[in-house]
Amino acid sequence: MENLKDIAAQGRRDIVRMVYEAQSGHPGGSLGCIEFFTALYFKIMNRKPGFDIDGKDEDIFFLSNGHISPVWYTTLARAGYFPLKELSTYRKINSRLQGHPATAEHLPGIRIASGSLGQGMSVAIGAATAKKLNNDPHIVDKTGKQLCMLPCIMWII
Repeated sequence: MENLKDIAAQGRRDIVRMVYEAQSGHPGGSLGCIEFFTALYFKIMNRKPGFDIDGKDEDIFFLSNGHISPVWYTTLARAGYFPLKELSTYRKINSRLQGHPATAEHLPGIRIASGSLGQGMSVAIGAATAKKLNNDPHIVDKTGKQLCMLPCIMWII
């Protein structure tokens, strides 16, 4: 548990640095969600090394409210998806780390562009359906609940 607390504490520092240096962003939502993201990526979610856009045989994550991108970026960097030093490029011209995550940036860990609140649910339902049709047994809850929601912000299948 101490390791998770340390990861979350460092994530909070990353979020404050990114938003302060950019002089732009939404720190409140990111700071309020760091424990959720840390628990998901470092304890709960089954992830494979590297990044596979299809997410076969692993949990996949979708973010609805893209304006809390700082928390997702720090979590992805600390989970090894891309170098930590890239966090210093947040919201800079030509950076992959913009105010809302986008697939056009080819950032590992990002499966959809996000921003419209609530869109994550429809995308997650589509992804869960695809996993079911592809006989992918890896769904969060074997009781039939295929979606997990934390305060209308994220969806995991």
